[in-house]
Parts: sequence; C-alpha cells; structure tokens
Amino acid sequence: MSNQPSQNGGLQDNSLVKLVILDPSDRSREILRNQVLGISKLWLESECTKYEVLGGVLASQSAPDIVSVALDANLEKALEAISLVAQKYPQTAVLAVSIQQDGQAVLRALRAGAREFLTIPSSEEELMEVLGRLLKSHSPGISTLPGRPKKSMTISIIGSRGGVGCTGIAVNLGATLAIDPENRVVLADLDLVLGDADVALDLKADYTIGDLAANVDKLDLTFLNRSLSKHGTGLYLLPHPVNVGEATQIEEIHLERILALLRASHTHLILDLSKGFRPTDLAALHASDVILVVVQLELSSLHNAVRLLAALHADPVLGTRIKVILNRVGMITDITQAKAVQLIGEFSWEIPNDHKTLMDSRNKGIPLCSLAPDSKVQQSFKGLAQMITGKTPDKPAAKSFWQSLFSKA
Repeated sequence: MSNQPSQNGGLQDNSLVKLVILDPSDRSREILRNQVLGISKLWLESECTKYEVLGGVLASQSAPDIVSVALDANLEKALEAISLVAQKYPQTAVLAVSIQQDGQAVLRALRAGAREFLTIPSSEEELMEVLGRLLKSHSPGISTLPGRPKKSMTISIIGSRGGVGCTGIAVNLGATLAIDPENRVVLADLDLVLGDADVALDLKADYTIGDLAANVDKLDLTFLNRSLSKHGTGLYLLPHPVNVGEATQIEEIHLERILALLRASHTHLILDLSKGFRPTDLAALHASDVILVVVQLELSSLHNAVRLLAALHADPVLGTRIKVILNRVGMITDITQAKAVQLIGEFSWEIPNDHKTLMDSRNKGIPLCSLAPDSKVQQSFKGLAQMITGKTPDKPAAKSFWQSLFSKA
C-alpha cells in the first residue's frame, strides 16, 4: 500500500502514531489491522480481543494516541470501554469502528466519548481522512505523550563521493549531540553494503537493520530498543546488515517504518547514507529535516557535488533542507575555496583538517568529544551541532546559484 506524504492526511509530522485495536471479532480486527499496517506513520501497539482487558492493557504501557473500539461484538461493553478511555486517558483519542451502519449505535458511541466513527472495510483515502481529523482535533494530547520526545530531528549525511568523511561526521556529530543528557540520539548506518559506523565506534552489535526489516510487522519499541547498540558517549547505533545479500531485501517501506519508530523514541536521528543514491537513500532523504551534503576541495568531489545538488534542488521539498559542508579544510589541494564557491555556492559549515586526531579517534573507536574534546576539529563539530539545532545563528544562506537556477520567474 502506497503511503506518499501527500496521502497522509493529518499524519504529516515526524512522530509515530501509536494505535491499540480492541475487537473480539477476528474478521473485522484483521480488516483494520491489514489497513493500518500499510501506513508508515501509524504503529500498531497491541490488539485486544476482549473488552474487559482494555483497562489493564492501557495501564501496563504508555497511553497510545488512538484506541479503536469495535461496536459489533457487544455494543454495551464497547460503550463501557469507550467511556473508560475518555475518562481515564483523555490524551488518547477513541475511534469507534463497525461493519454495520447503525446510526443509533454510532450516536451512543460518540456520546460515550468516541471522537470519530469508521465503517469497515473502508478505502485507504477514507481511513486517512478520518485519522487526519482525529489527530488534528486531538493534537494537544498527542504532542505531550509520556516517553515521546517533544521534537525529533532527522539529519541525513550524504557525500559527493566515497572517502569525503561522511561516516566520521555522522559519528562525531551524533556523539556530540548525545553527550547532552537532554538528548537521545541514534545513528543508523544506511550504507547497507559498505557501511562502517560500527568500526568507527568499536561496537559489535547483536542486531542490525536487516533484522528489523525482516521482522518489521512484529517490531515494537521494546524490540527496537533491544536491537540498538549503545556507545559510552550515549550514542545509539543501528548498524548495516552483516551479510551483503541482506541489503537487497531492505525496501523503502521497511525503512519508513523503522525510521518512524526511531523518531518516536529519540530526539535526534542521524542517517549515514550510501553513495549509490539507492531507493532507501531517497526514502531517508524525504524523511529528513536536514540534509548535509559533504564535499572536499577536490575535483571529483566538486564535480559530483554539482550533479548531486542539482538533483536535490530540483525537488522543491529537498532543496529547502540542504546544508553543504566543506570537510578537511586546510588539506593540500590545487583547488581554492573561492573556486569551489563559484561552482556550488557558499558553504553552510567548514570542518578543519586534522588527519592525525581523526585517525586516532577512528582506530580507537572513541569519538572526538571523549578523546580530544578541546581539539579544533571537535569544536567545529560542536558548532555544527549547534548550528543544525538552532542554538547559534546559521551562516548567511549561500547565494545562490541553486535558488536562482530552480526558482520560478
């Protein structure tokens, strides 16, 4: 089932919407389950087959965003369940569902506390419309759910060629953000074939993104958190698959659901992309709030950067999220920074060249914030983190070439 941004109705932010289904009927419960599993931003938290157990289920976990209550099996018990949710869990919205169209039953459900009613089976468009209205009317409660970050930011890092330092930036930016106790940061290695973030952090993982993709229909927050490896800096890692062949089994819909769940439980999500512009990379870019394009003062890097930036700016959404990062400033090169600016515009941030310190960090698996916190290059990563998160003013926007090229007359 397709789930493009334009079809998401009210499900357009980066939060994951948690749903509990209450329905004693296997038939109607399966109908609704199959529909919601195709919506990337909707997460099926649990299913109840008895009206009486709903209270216990809700008491044993953080309150979901939505509880769907089927009216058909026993209307009186269904109304009691709706009333229970409305009174004890006001931050949770109730959706009444039914295979029948009994106007009197619908009216009673709304009076008991249901916010919306849905006849099933329904079309995808109808389901999205109902959910959109439900979340829009209930957004104050949803935005303050316990255990959910108030705001989650997704940052993709993509290089103009291999070897420009994307993984080093991903690791050190992630670790710099993670040492703030208010942050919960995860790095996902989406270079599915040749990624090495696990090596840079000296972590041996029990699970990889391949395991999550293979079990995506069973995935919940508990399984997800067990699958992440934690570094001493506080940075969590979701590594690339162990076997190269697994990379071909990971599809965009798997990644969308995994990223949605990661965003629901983390303040910052760092995505280290591949160099192949795979479908999974495009899905990650569209899920990102910020896209860091990494370049060096080197001919092939700048040549590819021109092509890459043209492709990104041609997309009206992605073009607004780009920040170009000049890495290894000070390295010996025949190309001047002024010439690079002529080609691709001003840089949003510059990271100094410190090969010895960076290689020492990588070989020991210790990010710079722990190994060399006072080094010039770590101070640059600290400034980059502040710039991205809005804690310091951004540099003036690059002029631009790209804006003038793709803007409408």
